[in-house]
Amino acid sequence: MVHNRILNIPNILTLARIVITPFIIFAIMEGEAVFALILMGIAGITDMLDGAIARYFNQRSIVGAFMDPLADKLMLISTIVTLYFIEEIPLFLFLAVVFRDLVIVVGAIAYEMVTGKLEMEPTMSSKITTFLQITLVLTVLADMAWDLPSELFELTVIWSTFTFTCISGVQYMVVWMRKAVSDEGAG
Repeated sequence: MVHNRILNIPNILTLARIVITPFIIFAIMEGEAVFALILMGIAGITDMLDGAIARYFNQRSIVGAFMDPLADKLMLISTIVTLYFIEEIPLFLFLAVVFRDLVIVVGAIAYEMVTGKLEMEPTMSSKITTFLQITLVLTVLADMAWDLPSELFELTVIWSTFTFTCISGVQYMVVWMRKAVSDEGAG
């Protein structure tokens, strides 16, 4: 059951993640990678807890369902953009991440405008992409903090993230086009 209560513990935890994001960005810009990693850890814990509490205590809400992925996207995009601007990730990966998210946002808006019934359901490739983007941010921050010796691991994370980001972006375009065509044909 979905409730319309805005102020509940899961939503407060999600809001905390949104509030933490500028501090993560500031820490990265100041070269405080360890502090940024600690804040990312706190954000990760709030992400796990908000969903678990919402399910266990039946505190799911429409606001929470909207805010949770928004908080995740805000944190990931902000950190990836920041890492690009301080020259810690390559241009091709930055462009892929930004373009994919633009495709998702523009596609969602267009789909909602055309059909009036947008339902966001993450695909498996999208979940893998999110996991890899988080891994990318954590790997780059760890390398900034401790100058990790394994360049091969970082390159593997970069190329895996790039590959799945592209796959996921194309998949969203195809899925939404198919839905829009089938909804238009049914209407």
